Amino acid sequence: MEITNIQKDLMGVSFANRQSAGINVGLYERGLSPELLQSQERRGFILLCHGGTATYDYFHTEHTLHSRDIIILFPGDIYSLSNPSADFACSWVSYSAQAMDEAIYNFPSSFFSHIADHPVYTLTDNDEYSNRLEYMKMLKEKMNDHDNICRYEIMLALLRSLFMEILNRIVRNFRINTSEPKHRRRLLDEFVDSVVATPRCREVAYFAQRLCITPKYLSAIVSDGTGLTAKEFIDRNAISAIKQLLRTTDLSVKQIAENLGYSGSGNLCRFFKSHTGTTISTFKNDLKG
Repeated sequence: MEITNIQKDLMGVSFANRQSAGINVGLYERGLSPELLQSQERRGFILLCHGGTATYDYFHTEHTLHSRDIIILFPGDIYSLSNPSADFACSWVSYSAQAMDEAIYNFPSSFFSHIADHPVYTLTDNDEYSNRLEYMKMLKEKMNDHDNICRYEIMLALLRSLFMEILNRIVRNFRINTSEPKHRRRLLDEFVDSVVATPRCREVAYFAQRLCITPKYLSAIVSDGTGLTAKEFIDRNAISAIKQLLRTTDLSVKQIAENLGYSGSGNLCRFFKSHTGTTISTFKNDLKG
């Protein structure tokens, strides 16, 4: 079998010339990279402090980063980093909103709530500290591996694994969101599972009916748990489903529209552009490099 056919059968598209999946990495940097200095609407980051101190302001509350602190911030968070000491050093991974959505699309809602309240914690365990740094090193290595046709998917898998390590640590050590009523957590988790499992359904009322609650109550639960409205969460998942089919299959836009329950390819294209700012044609061309 020819190599081109193997690529087609394996992935549907070639990733050899893709960009870095919206992910960037810095290792053992002195001071603060310009990419990290202030809020960027469509980027977040995980930063691991190796030594020294720096000031970070998170939603207008000031804190200090110390050695072995790790900070997790999502795209859209309001923050600033400043005043690094002369010996401040860090490693970091930054990621676009799209990369984050694809890496942690089905994480429990309590994870997002906990990070919003506690974006920083200290890695006191040597193995845990080394583990986080090792993921950053692997991401950096893969980011520079331009000849790897699967680089995009591998980087997303590594980012997802890094987030899963963070999730495991939070659950084990912090017992996330113990104060949140159990029934609200259950409803939100069921909502997230239903949205992911039924991408053809995109109406808040549909999911509220399945949960036997009102759309208004569902919206309140989703907003408290994720910071998004129920409709925004549904639409983000819909965009992720479209991108996944565009990236991993040879289906036409018309076929994708039929599979996902859009009234036609034009409707799908308008929905995609209104939520991403780009056309499907442009997105497909970028996939080809």
